[in-house]
Amino acid sequence: MQAMLSRRGGALLRTLGATARLPLLAQTRGFRVRAKMGCCLPDRVLLLRNMVTSLIEHERIKTGHVKAKEVARLAEKLVTAAKRGSLTTHRWAAKWVMSKEQLVKLFTILRARYQNRPGGYTRVLKTYPRMGDNAAMAFVEFVDRAPSQMRMPWPLPEQPTSVMPGRGGRSFRAGKRLLNDEII
Repeated sequence: MQAMLSRRGGALLRTLGATARLPLLAQTRGFRVRAKMGCCLPDRVLLLRNMVTSLIEHERIKTGHVKAKEVARLAEKLVTAAKRGSLTTHRWAAKWVMSKEQLVKLFTILRARYQNRPGGYTRVLKTYPRMGDNAAMAFVEFVDRAPSQMRMPWPLPEQPTSVMPGRGGRSFRAGKRLLNDEII
């Protein structure tokens, strides 16, 4: 019988050899989420799995700044695992990437693109705050993307702000363009 102290409260936990194991999400092997991001551990893991899958699919996503830093950390580890290319790293990456198509893209296209690069596969670019709650926003993107994928969002025309109420804001200056199509 093996006894160990837990980190919270110092309560004594007793485990019976291999029969009692920690749940999968409590194990710290591989990747550990640093930021809480306003949700519990299983929700954080699902959030990161969805976001890293979207990042592999679109190669650029827009999200909150704290989430962007966590997704960039996980994407760096996934590309490093894809560069190794062993069965173990493939299984570890399959736990984080949610679709087979994106897993294949990770182990073929992204692996070939970053084969000679020692690190720094992603970048986090801070952008303007979100209009609703003024939260810090950022783009997460893979570096060395194809030029056809590097389309930037529409630039806002330089206009003097109006003194009339409801005029001169960001959405008014943008005209009829959609402001939420900045994923690509």
